[in-house]
Amino acid sequence: MFTDPQRAAGHPFRIRYAARATMQDESLLAAFAIGNGPADAAALRLPLPIHEGGLCQELWQVTGPVTRREAYGARISEDGQLLAATWTLDEAEHGGIEAAAEAVYRQIAELTADSGYPHLVKVWHYLGAINETPDDGGRDDERYRRFCVGRAKALAPGQPLPAATAVGIQARPQELIVFLLAAKVEGIRIENPRQVPAFEYPRAYGPVSPSFSRAMLMPWGQLFVSGTAAVVGHASCHPENTGAQLRELVLNLDALVARAESLGGQRLVPAALKIYVRHRDDLAEVEALASRLFPIDCPRLIVLADISRADLRVEVEALYEPQRAKAQS
Repeated sequence: MFTDPQRAAGHPFRIRYAARATMQDESLLAAFAIGNGPADAAALRLPLPIHEGGLCQELWQVTGPVTRREAYGARISEDGQLLAATWTLDEAEHGGIEAAAEAVYRQIAELTADSGYPHLVKVWHYLGAINETPDDGGRDDERYRRFCVGRAKALAPGQPLPAATAVGIQARPQELIVFLLAAKVEGIRIENPRQVPAFEYPRAYGPVSPSFSRAMLMPWGQLFVSGTAAVVGHASCHPENTGAQLRELVLNLDALVARAESLGGQRLVPAALKIYVRHRDDLAEVEALASRLFPIDCPRLIVLADISRADLRVEVEALYEPQRAKAQS
């Protein structure tokens, strides 16, 4: 399912969900075809089934003309303020998920160093069989943990960490899809007082900690929130209860947003939500609960995907913006 109430733009970046789109739109920074169905060939395919089937286009709209090119192994688009880049890597060509993650992050480092957009805002990662461990392997051989190791190998010591999402594609186990948003200006990294920062997780969660911040607050007031789940401290909560996990992660979102509001001095409201649900049988419950927990006028997309921890059943990522933009809608 997706919803997309009409809203005024108000900011240099906007996420919309639509049934159709064309990359000929000069203000379209990027487009993602989610689900199944015909789509513009220039849109990046994300094989994440939608609750009611069909296809949804996730559209990144900006305020000015967009130029496009290919470099660093990626499709790149930019508008003078923001840059989007997308990669699709065949893991087998790189020797596995760890090496593929390292390779793409080295390309990201080159791109941000050379392009004039040095500041990562948020990075999205989609990989198949995210919780799978080889039959002859230990817990540290789980595919998500090996992905984290590969990413860490390519990061410079002390490098500022962007917001991020990493979820599992249930239908394509050998392809790593990565895309990002980068800016010419630096944002403020936000952490959640209810959670241990991901980059400080204890050794129990893998050889290296996940390399991301909980959110990024940009100078123009928008807050880009990482994939957020029912984790308090560093422990997963409510392992067999999807509804309880969704309620818990909403408390995490509230705490994170309150922290950003205290630093930014503006009240924030959700401008776009993407909800990842592990089990198809939970989709209807999540949809019903989300309609009560989140504003009805906020564009929302619900898809099937695996979560980075096997005991987590639902995850939400979000874009927030100052309330004054909502008042204009």
